Formats: sequence, C-alpha cells, structure tokens
Amino acid sequence: MIQRIGWEKLSMFILYCLSFFLLWEWIRPLNAISDTGYLHYFVIFIGLSFLLYFFQVDWRISNIVKVLFVVFVLRSLHFPGPLFGGEPWISSLILSLWDSVVLTIEQNWNNISNVYRSFLFFILLWLTTYLVHYWIAVRKQLFLFYVFTIIYVALLDTFSPYSGDSAIIRIIIIGFLLMGLLALQRIVDKEKLQQSGRQYRKWLVPLVIMVAFSSVAAYAAPKAEPLWPDPVPFIQSFAGDSGTGPRQIGYGMDDSALGGSFIGDDTKVFDVITDGDQYWRIETKDLYTGKGWENSEDVSGAGPAFVSGDPVPLNLSVINEESETKTATLDISLEYTHLVYPYNPMSVESDGADLFIIDEVNEKMTSYEESEPTRLSQYEWAFREPRYSLTALRETVGQGQFEGTPELDQYLQLPDNLPDRVRELAAQITADQDNWYDKANAVESYFANGEFTYDQTDVAVPQGNQDYVDQFLFETQRGYCDNFSTSMVVLLRSVDIPARWVKGYTEGEAVRSVGNGQTEYTVTNNNAHSWVEVFFPELGWVPFEPTIGFSNNVSLDYDLELETESEAADTPEQEQQEVEQPSPIPEEEEPTDSEDAGAASSNSFWMQLKQFFDEQRSAFIISGLLFAAAGIALYRMRLKWMPYVLILYYSKRNKQGIYPKAYLSLLKQLDRYGLKRKDTQTLRSYAKEIDNFFGSTEMSKLTSQYERILYRQDSQGDDWSDMRELWENLIKRTTG
Repeated sequence: MIQRIGWEKLSMFILYCLSFFLLWEWIRPLNAISDTGYLHYFVIFIGLSFLLYFFQVDWRISNIVKVLFVVFVLRSLHFPGPLFGGEPWISSLILSLWDSVVLTIEQNWNNISNVYRSFLFFILLWLTTYLVHYWIAVRKQLFLFYVFTIIYVALLDTFSPYSGDSAIIRIIIIGFLLMGLLALQRIVDKEKLQQSGRQYRKWLVPLVIMVAFSSVAAYAAPKAEPLWPDPVPFIQSFAGDSGTGPRQIGYGMDDSALGGSFIGDDTKVFDVITDGDQYWRIETKDLYTGKGWENSEDVSGAGPAFVSGDPVPLNLSVINEESETKTATLDISLEYTHLVYPYNPMSVESDGADLFIIDEVNEKMTSYEESEPTRLSQYEWAFREPRYSLTALRETVGQGQFEGTPELDQYLQLPDNLPDRVRELAAQITADQDNWYDKANAVESYFANGEFTYDQTDVAVPQGNQDYVDQFLFETQRGYCDNFSTSMVVLLRSVDIPARWVKGYTEGEAVRSVGNGQTEYTVTNNNAHSWVEVFFPELGWVPFEPTIGFSNNVSLDYDLELETESEAADTPEQEQQEVEQPSPIPEEEEPTDSEDAGAASSNSFWMQLKQFFDEQRSAFIISGLLFAAAGIALYRMRLKWMPYVLILYYSKRNKQGIYPKAYLSLLKQLDRYGLKRKDTQTLRSYAKEIDNFFGSTEMSKLTSQYERILYRQDSQGDDWSDMRELWENLIKRTTG
C-alpha cells in the first residue's frame, strides 16, 4: 500500500511538472508581443500553485499563501519602499484597485492602472492553474488545453514578432508525455489496477523512447517549403483597403498607414504645471513611404544615456542665451515607459527610474529601473524656452551650407513614385522666396488659403498605389494634423529643405493658475498631435505648425537690421493670424452627427457614474467589506442552513429521476458534515457507517433504493414520495 502511494505521488509530481512547463509556454511570448516585465514573478506563481495542489494543502491555507504572494509582488512592483512605516502602501493598493474597477465599469480601458492589470493577470493564472489541476487530478484529460496551447503559439508565430520554432518542439514533447501518462492513469483507475514501480516503468520507458525518437527524427528530417504564402501581407493589405471604421485618437506607434477617420477620446494622459504653454515631444520619423511614416533604421532603444538630475544629451537646436530656464512638473495618468518632454530639455528629476536612454533613431526617451523599462507616475523637467533669431533663420539660402553632413540626407528622402505634381506645387509655392525660412513659412501658410478643411470624421484613405500626400493636396483637401504635417514635410523635401515628422501632444487645456506665473494644464488623448521640424544649419531643428487651428507658440526675435514698412505691417498681421488660428479647435470636439451626440450622452452618463462612485467611495468600500464578511460568515455556517435549502428545493419536485439527484446531494452534505466517504468504500459499507454514527437505519434504506434505480435501471423504484421522509430526517441530522 505504501509503495502504491509512493508511485502515485511520483506520477502526480511528474504530471504537475509537465503541466508547469506547458503553462510556461503561454508566458514566454509576452516579452516579444508586449512590454510586460518581471515575468519571473508570474512563473513563480504558477509553480507555487502547482506545489500547493500537489501537496494537497487545505484550500484555506492555499488561498492565503497565494493572496500573500500576489500582494507581495504588487507591492514590490508598484509600491517600492519599506514594508512597514513610510507611505501607507496597503491603502494606496486598495484605492488603485478600486479606481480601476470604476474605470472598468466605465469601459475606460486606457486609464486602468498597471496595478490592476497585474492583479487581473494573477487572477487569470490562478484560475488557469486550478483548471489544469482539475484536468489532471480529476478528469485525467488535458487534450483540449494542449490543442489550445499549440494554436496559441502558432498564431503568435504567424502574426507577431515572436518566433515559436523551438516552442513548438517543446510543446509537442511535453504534450505527448502528458497525454501518455494521463492515459496510464485512466487505465489504472478504470481497471482498479495496483500501480507498481515495475508497471510504471513498463509504460514510461517506451513512452519516453517513442517521444524522443519521433521528436529527433522530425527535427532532423528535411522540411518541405510552405505550400501557402505568408498570409500576413494579404491580411494587412485587405485591412488597409477595406478599413475598419473610425479609430480612436491618441498616441500610437504604428504610422505606416495614415488616413481614415477617428473619434475623440478625452482620456487624461497627464497634468502638467509649467510656466507657459508648449508642445510636448515623444518621437520623430524620417522615412515617408507614400502611405505613412516609418524609421529609416531599426529602432533598437540604443543611444545616449543619462540619470536623474544630469544634463540631457539631446541638442534639438542652439539655445538662445536670452531664453529663460523654466520648469514643468508632470503628473502622469496614462503611464507609458517613454517620457514626454518639452523643447530644449535641460534635465529631468524622478525617483522612479535609475536611468534614461534616448533612442538615437527616433529620439524617444525611455525610463529604466534595474535594466527594465519602467512607467513613471511623476517627473519634473527643467528646460529652456525655444527662441530663434529671425536674422539667423533667413541666412540659410541653399544646400551648400550643410555639405559634409550626409546624416541629413535621410531628411530629404522621398519615394520614387511620388507624383510630379507634388514637386511642381512645392516649387510654385516657394518660387518667390530666397531662403529656407521664408520658403517654410510659405508652405506653412499655404494650408490657410481657404481651400483646406480641418476634419476628423470624413477623411479619406489612399487606395492602391495612390500617394497619401497627393490625395490630400489635390483631391480631398480635408483632414487632420497627420495630413497637414506630412504634406508640409513632403513639400519641403521636394525643394531640398531637410524636414522631419514629429509626434507628441499639444499644450492641452489650461485648468487653473497655481501662482508664481505657473499654470496647470490637462493633456488628454484629444491633444495627440503631429507637426513639422525643419533643419537650419546654424540653429538646429525648428518646429513649424501647418495644421489649421493650431499654433506652436514659437518665439522669434525680430532682429532684422533693416525692415521695410510692408514687412513691418506683415509681422503684426501674421501674429494676429496665429492668435486667431486656435478658434476652430472647438469644432473637433463638437458632435457632427447623431452618433457623436449619442456618444457624448453615453460619456456623460459614465462620467456621472464615475463621479457618484468617487463621492461614495468610502461607503462602497465599507459596504463591500460588510458583504464580504457576511458572505464568509454564511459560507462557514453553511452546514446549518444548507440542509433546509435542499429540503425546500426537493420538496417541490416529484418528477421521475429526482431521487438519484437528492441522494447525491445527501452524500455531499454528509461530506460537509465530516463523514467523508473513502475512495475505495462501497455505498453499502458507507451507509452502514453512517447508520452506526447516527444510530438509525435510514441511510441503508436510502442506499438500497438508490442502487436499485442505478444498477437495475428500475424506474419503478424511483418513488421519491416514499423516500422523502427518510431523506429529510437524515439530512436534518447533519445540521450539527
């Protein structure tokens, strides 16, 4: 008997180990397809769960251990600091989870906290490990989960950067071993065999040899070429041609296929307290494909690094000595691993990161902690306000001024199939100008000639070989920031002026004045924006804003030595035009049709619901705790009230076939009472044990009737009315 138990334990241990490695294959791709970090915590949780199941730890103790582990990991990842003393991390954890529950109810997925995401992932793993345990220990079948694992890895290998070549081999080996051992378990249980070491080896050794031989042979054998072409390009082209309806505005990394309508999103990204309004940079792109923007080199994340408080190694432009140093404190709501930063950043202060790296390809800044990208909730910038000399800007008249700098060639790149009329239009717009700045100004002003319309809801997508800029300039003349900024870059490059495309956010909406000349702004996804930067050899990169209704508030020093009356008259007029330009902005937020009105009404409802939850937060927490306490109390006292619920349930049922169900409910109640039936015990033996315990003969009579129905298929014996009184008397005895 002891030997049998030993081999059963060994068999279950091997099954749990194989299941652990199989479930691990679901975790491995997350590094490649997402920015999820610290995956080892989730792997440890899977192993811990299987260990608790293997040692058959009481479910109460098991759940406590899992909860403590989850809380420990959440605190370590999101609330670093001393365990006791310091910030009250427990209350912060509870409030963060509660706020995210409210956001989930509002379907505001983007603002859900990372704490909540990690918590939900642990819950998912908790449920998955329980299901795997149930399939192994009870059902002894894992085929469905095995098939889903293969499908999961195959789909990721096909449609994502993850390479599943080695993963598929591991899954095949693990899966065949699992199914073979589970088949042995089913045979042993069905035939009531005694599991000995000799018998186990007779099954296991051939199984391992067969799996190993077939795996090695399959790996070494020559492979035929794919019969079907790669489906991804077809799917992408199909999606690009047909469209998928309006997208939601906000920062995204894929700009390879621009165009199409989008809907507004007032999800808050960050609040900032600063001395003045300015644009917030994230990244640049330099390769125009005719459909959108990409980078001419692979973005690897490598580049100059610096730490908190040190000078930022990023020189966008020559700093004017007269420009003052300002500060900006950002409180991030929609946390990313990248930073948003102003022009001419001097330094950044943050306690949540030990290193910052500026990507040398796209100038995106990423925060790191212990060599892992990390999300920051707050940081403070010191920066110098951009200020440019008009005299210096107008000194650049031709390409000869930046000869010997081949790195700028990428900012003159244009696709070979760019329509000639785009180049002709660029030459026509800039024909009367003799320097780069005036040419850039002419292109920037061209979009304000009354022929172009700012619109978000009726924006075309280029079809087939149609060029994105050509379509906007000559056909639709309707679009949003991406249309205007991309068109300006292409027009400038067409006349040999180096320019690039920039992404980030506008200044946001002024909320309140906080004193000392500083103002608090709220930046939402609606403020996601793109604009243009033009390179001037003596000054660096200078921003331009071609989009109707927007102004980047660039400060110019009108330091020309000679200024004609016409030029003096033009300057105030131009300034007045820049001041008046923002007036169309509210149009993008106004609903343009009944659907937008319905969406606004829905958003208003959810905002009111969120406000209600925020105001009644304490009441909800207290009520939730009371309900949880009541639920726990009822669960612990179920032995006393469950029999009466069962009596009430079965008293109103007289259908044929109800008696076997009532008998099984009685067995469960006896189990809860503490009179558990042994796995090898017959029903008659168990019935005698129950009768001896209670000093009655009710259980034997009930069991005899149950066996008559079950084994003789005697529907005549299913007389619930005759057995009900015996059944009720016995089940009432289990109330304690």
